[in-house]
Amino acid sequence: MSRTLTVHRSAIVVGIQNHREADRIVRLLVPEQGRITSLARSARSSTKRFGGALDIGNRLEVSLRPPKSADGWWGLESATLEDGRIHTRADLERLALMAYCTEVCGQLAREGQAEPKLYGLLDMALTVIDALSSAPSPSFRVGLETKALTFAGLAPRLGTCAVCGEHLDDPIHLSPDGAAHRHCDARGPTVTRPWLQAAEDARRRPLKESIDTPMPEGPAWVFAEAIEAHLARRLRSRSVLTTLSR
Repeated sequence: MSRTLTVHRSAIVVGIQNHREADRIVRLLVPEQGRITSLARSARSSTKRFGGALDIGNRLEVSLRPPKSADGWWGLESATLEDGRIHTRADLERLALMAYCTEVCGQLAREGQAEPKLYGLLDMALTVIDALSSAPSPSFRVGLETKALTFAGLAPRLGTCAVCGEHLDDPIHLSPDGAAHRHCDARGPTVTRPWLQAAEDARRRPLKESIDTPMPEGPAWVFAEAIEAHLARRLRSRSVLTTLSR
């Protein structure tokens, strides 16, 4: 019988769950395989094997044993910490933002399919947050949300009406599909043209350029709601971040 191949990957931890008496289920975002579920045996009883590597947002170098069946779990053989986001963990608001970014990108990633763009987006977001001394502008989160939707194939249409395709004139409504004239689609909140342009700019520019860019007054969580509509569930980390951002 041939020996099962072990693969080595860069990965970001996007979920952790205790399993049985000593194991942990670890959900990882991997560029080559998207979101995967792995089992770290004895992770809770042996600090020597994994140390503090298995924490939300950490970037790791992992050794993985492929599952024996299509719906099985990967085996997490070892994990070496590459970036523990240690500065972020000293600040509650940045920690909440890290958890939010991790949940958004981790949940939008497909299972078992390559997701290099979502992986790269999440790693850049967490690296930028960790380098800051305080939470970034709301434009940063809007950029993260709109980029994540775009990389997941769910890009909201912001330049022209998502229904008729014509130039947008006030009043403009924003639904999960994008911006639309009131007479075309009156779902969602009303937004102004400056707000819509700022959202499109945040999607197009690098995340690190949005950390101190002002965001006009407008609906705070409309893109989060679009993500939740796709996932058919609430983003758990959103409630904490909302409380801290008030």
